[in-house]
Amino acid sequence: MKPLRVDFAVPVFILVWSSGYVVGAIAASAAPPLAVTLWRSVFATLVFAALAWRAGDAWPRGRAELLRVSAAGILLFGVQFGGIYLGLGAGMPAGTTALIACSSPLLVAAISAALRWDRLGRWQWIGVVLGATGVVVALADRVAMPSGLAAPAWTLLGLAGLTFGTLLQSRLSRATGRYALPAVELAAATVVLAVWAPLHGDLAIPLTARSISSFAWLATVAGVGGPLLLFHLIRTHGATRASSTLFLVPAVAAIAAWPMLGTPIVPLTVVGLALSAAGLRLIAVRRVAEAAGQQPAPRRSALVTRRG
Repeated sequence: MKPLRVDFAVPVFILVWSSGYVVGAIAASAAPPLAVTLWRSVFATLVFAALAWRAGDAWPRGRAELLRVSAAGILLFGVQFGGIYLGLGAGMPAGTTALIACSSPLLVAAISAALRWDRLGRWQWIGVVLGATGVVVALADRVAMPSGLAAPAWTLLGLAGLTFGTLLQSRLSRATGRYALPAVELAAATVVLAVWAPLHGDLAIPLTARSISSFAWLATVAGVGGPLLLFHLIRTHGATRASSTLFLVPAVAAIAAWPMLGTPIVPLTVVGLALSAAGLRLIAVRRVAEAAGQQPAPRRSALVTRRG
């Protein structure tokens, strides 16, 4: 009997990815949100550039490919995190933020199907509807609050950046190295953030224990460790299985935010989390089955043969 092998990278990835939203809320309340985003991007750019140089990675070739990679990076790392951190700074709960951001696979699937880049079956479309309903339910109490539109608007901008950045990235050439690609993307996002950040406050990180510790966690553990863990999961489990772990992130972030941020889990959030998790799970399971070349098991009656 073969010994049971457990890939501890999966739960570690879920915890690290979830921590980005909880610690991000702390950082956004202790420092200007876009200053945190900018300096996190600068640090990650340098780390991935060093990894690319050490690995001898291939860099984007030609102006057209460089522009496509840069555009994907601006959306993925600039618009996504800029919108998310501004939303967190405006009071969006970490769990709700994670729910909205991690619903991006639903939008990516729906848009890909609309553009005929992909095909969705009936259960996958049901998953899209369930997930979208969960996001709307979770946002209901936020939108109903007086002057409560700014936080959802910024967070939805972050979702748009993540969604369209993912779609654009899926069309990129695979010739660029795995470390060189995020290095170029982060560098492009850093340029945009350097222009955007001064419009929303100071660029300095306050020298307080709260701001420094939260920024250090975001820059190293979430900003560099998170992508490296994701790359590991993609290499060992495939992109479809790796992305399917994201459906657990919103619940973990919401649970962690209760003791760390004092944000209780209200009934609407629970319903929203459940609906979105079900939707993401439907899409993920179906896509894993398709990637593995599996077909639904035939009915028992179809397996019965006559005895000769």
